[in-house]
Amino acid sequence: KTARPVLKVAIIGAGTMGSGIAIALAQAGIEVQILDLNPDALQRGLSHCRNTWDRSVSKGKLTQAKRDRFVASVEGVESYDQIADCDLVFSSLDAVMKKGAVLATNTSSLNVDEIAASTMRPEDVVGLHFFSPANIMQLLEIVRGKETADDVLATSLALAKRIGKVPVVAGVCDGFIGNRMIDSYLAQAMYLLEEGATPSQVDLALEKWGMAMGPFRMSDVVGNDVPWDGRKHRRAANPELKSPVIADE
Repeated sequence: KTARPVLKVAIIGAGTMGSGIAIALAQAGIEVQILDLNPDALQRGLSHCRNTWDRSVSKGKLTQAKRDRFVASVEGVESYDQIADCDLVFSSLDAVMKKGAVLATNTSSLNVDEIAASTMRPEDVVGLHFFSPANIMQLLEIVRGKETADDVLATSLALAKRIGKVPVVAGVCDGFIGNRMIDSYLAQAMYLLEEGATPSQVDLALEKWGMAMGPFRMSDVVGNDVPWDGRKHRRAANPELKSPVIADE
């Protein structure tokens, strides 16, 4: 299927993930709008984008002209009405968006089919799960729902290539691919703590082995609230689940 054109993208939420995605898109020449109903959070997100590019300029990795072009391509907005002409966005207010816009969710664990069912156009809904920090990590999980249109999948794959990500197509399941693997990895790391190892010892051993970052250092970067929210969601869905490792579905 032919991919839909993506010239302008709206991002809902100006947090660490949202601003990281904005950086990745802007650097690929895509116009970006970041929507956040909290003005302070919006300004923090915009500042994160600018500061990231400023550091690159100071290190000689980015020219001032490119920095200025990237900054100019990212706009902060505080109303859903202001993003109505974007090509790629997700919100529960899908009625605001133009026909043909892709509704993409960055969720790492929520059911994409349930999200799609809450819209009037489930065929336009897809999961685009970036990993933090989104402007650096290369992996992009593309989650295809049961009603995701072929051209929406093609659009997602084309966008991943355009912004320099490695796309992996996943189905709808708890944790998709990456987090299902990380759950098992973290479970073994926790067993080592129970046996007397320290977090720094575990991290050092795995980093010497070749991992870019140990499991506990990774958790500090991502935030321990993220897996905690995932565990609460999983327990609510399956109260009988005992193991920290996700069972096959």
